[in-house]
Amino acid sequence: MNLLFDLKATQPNTSGKRHGGGRYGEIIFFRMVERHIKFACFYDSKLWLNSEVQKQCQHYNIPLYDLQKESIEDIIRNHNIDRLYSCLPGKLAKLTSCEVYGTVHGLREFETPFDNIFYQYKNSFKETLKFTIKKLLCKQFHNKKHSDYLDKYINSQFHLITVSEHSKNAFLSYFPELKNRNFPVFYSPNTSSKEKAIRIRNDEKYFFLVSGNRWEKNNLRAIIAFDRLADYNCMKDIRMKVTGTKGNCFRYKIKHPDRFDFLGYVDDQQLESLYANAYIFVYPSLNEGFGYPPLEAMRYKIPVIASPLSSIAETCSGGALYFNPFSVEEIMNRMLMVTTNSNLYSDLSQKGYEQYLKIRERQIKDLDLLIDYILQ
Repeated sequence: MNLLFDLKATQPNTSGKRHGGGRYGEIIFFRMVERHIKFACFYDSKLWLNSEVQKQCQHYNIPLYDLQKESIEDIIRNHNIDRLYSCLPGKLAKLTSCEVYGTVHGLREFETPFDNIFYQYKNSFKETLKFTIKKLLCKQFHNKKHSDYLDKYINSQFHLITVSEHSKNAFLSYFPELKNRNFPVFYSPNTSSKEKAIRIRNDEKYFFLVSGNRWEKNNLRAIIAFDRLADYNCMKDIRMKVTGTKGNCFRYKIKHPDRFDFLGYVDDQQLESLYANAYIFVYPSLNEGFGYPPLEAMRYKIPVIASPLSSIAETCSGGALYFNPFSVEEIMNRMLMVTTNSNLYSDLSQKGYEQYLKIRERQIKDLDLLIDYILQ
């Protein structure tokens, strides 16, 4: 069998930043190399490609086809490709010239297509207009999206893979056409760095939030919750750190900007250190296919308070304290509970770490099972 691996899906989007789906694909790539599996890859030479991926391709003589020189159809035909795998298949799912296996991580556009919190973020006029039109034409949008998904993932010969029991059941809920089709769940592989960050023993305490620029992550409600608590005695020595945004769209909504650190984009090493040294990790996300960030915090025994929506409760299970992500008051409640109750703080720290170990064990096993499934 001639297997083709989609490295284009691991390359950055137009903003030039790496993304979760890309990291997922890289981990599968590296594990396939470790297992000495024979395969070829395709990529786009105009986009950034992880230098370690390039080194592995050169060292192990893995063919690397450039989409700037050949179309995907030409690559399949010219190199006798039998099967293709993509971590973000999109339109590739409709290919008929070879078998296509792909991971679809979730159904956010069906489960959480809209939330008015979107308008509180700093969006371009084009983004705002597009969102508003989609909201006003919600039924038509849903029907079109449903038709697109049926065409790509359901009615085609595409081999669907997903990353959580929640995501699998979301597919079955929105697409009863799948009820008699067997498609597997393989937990997203562990993305934690092999070396743990050093925990700095100092007096700084901070609530930690990630991906602050994305409305789906719902961080604004958590920011407002902490801002309202800033004057409470139990909070006077605590800050809030937020990655993914410089805070320009948040500053006029808060009364205590001096208590916040809006860090913008941070590299992997910085991010790891922020997880390791946090006081409490807050995850108010409205939708996840899997949900890596809480596990990253649990790895360092950092207590997690989180939204229970979509896959988050599956991933975190009894290792987190949950809140209604649409209620600022309930987020405040949970912040106070963990801050003022040392027994609860210690309990969440330990249970979270145990949950991380449990999920990691399945992730390691599922990574090889996923590769075996692609190769079957």
